[in-house]
Amino acid sequence: MIESIKRDERIRLKDGRLMTLDAAKLGEGKYEVMLLDPRTGEEVDVAEAGTEAEALSHFKRLREFYHVPEPKGRYKKLAEDLAAALAYGLERKGDDDGGTCNFDAPSIRLPGWEKKKVEAAAKTAGLGCYVWNLWGNKSYVFSLPMGCGVGQGMTRTKAAEAMREYLEGLGYDAMLYCQAD
Repeated sequence: MIESIKRDERIRLKDGRLMTLDAAKLGEGKYEVMLLDPRTGEEVDVAEAGTEAEALSHFKRLREFYHVPEPKGRYKKLAEDLAAALAYGLERKGDDDGGTCNFDAPSIRLPGWEKKKVEAAAKTAGLGCYVWNLWGNKSYVFSLPMGCGVGQGMTRTKAAEAMREYLEGLGYDAMLYCQAD
């Protein structure tokens, strides 16, 4: 008999779809944690465990990895602005991917903003996010995902420069983070 030990039906992916995350005991010493689309039955991710504690650990890990809380207030606007900046940057990246491999990305100073909420806004927009401490000033770097059609040389630089320009045009204190591989 399958027995659910923990369930969350409100896992929101960055594309907005709501998923169900369930940890279940399948039998003695056999547990399974599954993230699935309740509408289609698609299994997005599955983890097996031998103990309840291990299953609950997988549950927590999958929730942290996949769930994107819906941003609110200024964080929602930031997510929308970052998504628009990414689209703008991708339109202007060009097709010459020569030059040095790099991790160029736009960066914004957001004094007083909550790190977890900024990271959630970035994730919602399809971007990575980390803090860059520049001469004692904290700035957020929004890394472009490799799978979005951005290369690793000049196309990445051009996309990042265009994103910085777009964000600056919206009034953000934006700059360019540059790092060669």
